[in-house]
Amino acid sequence: MDHKKLYSVTDAVRMLGGIQEYRIQYCHRTNKVPSPAIFAGRRLYTWADIEQLARHFGVDLAQAEAEGGHHE
Repeated sequence: MDHKKLYSVTDAVRMLGGIQEYRIQYCHRTNKVPSPAIFAGRRLYTWADIEQLARHFGVDLAQAEAEGGHHE
């Protein structure tokens, strides 16, 4: 896993085991989870951002990956 890579919201959905995109966006709009950097109108997530989302949603990233949640 390249922890210096930037990920799209689609990547985040896959890594989080299918948490719907609208739920992630809602967390950012309501400030439950800080919004990541936005470039060209798109959120770009760091690995730390993904980990923060996983904690918020109670997702075990290792388990989600083992179940096919992450494809690089």
